[in-house]
Amino acid sequence: MNTPDHTFDVKAAAAPDSVLYVTLAGDLAWDSAEELLDAARAHLDPASAPTDLRVDCAGLTLCDSTGLSALLALHRLARAAGVSLHFDRRPPFLDRLLLLTGTYEHLTSRSETAGPDGGIPSGAAEGPRPAGP
Repeated sequence: MNTPDHTFDVKAAAAPDSVLYVTLAGDLAWDSAEELLDAARAHLDPASAPTDLRVDCAGLTLCDSTGLSALLALHRLARAAGVSLHFDRRPPFLDRLLLLTGTYEHLTSRSETAGPDGGIPSGAAEGPRPAGP
């Protein structure tokens, strides 16, 4: 049996300021995407949903096409619950993936274009550091 090089961990914590903080670490891939969505669903009941969902992506080591699909599904879940979604501290590889797939603006509410080398503009990967519990 093959063991993946990187495991996946997701932690979700609701803060008293009506913000749900989610921290991701490892590979967001075909075998872990549902774990992210399950963690979010547990806190996104429209009757008691937070006002904001802040996802700290600094610990991500990989995001494949299923992982991207999970991020898009998370966006839909948050929107349906009336929650503002923020992807904080995105690693450069994640911004490149979002730019190349045309999902950057949709998921970040920022418009950026890839440079001639396919890279992101300097500083585009930076997001606010979540205060989190």
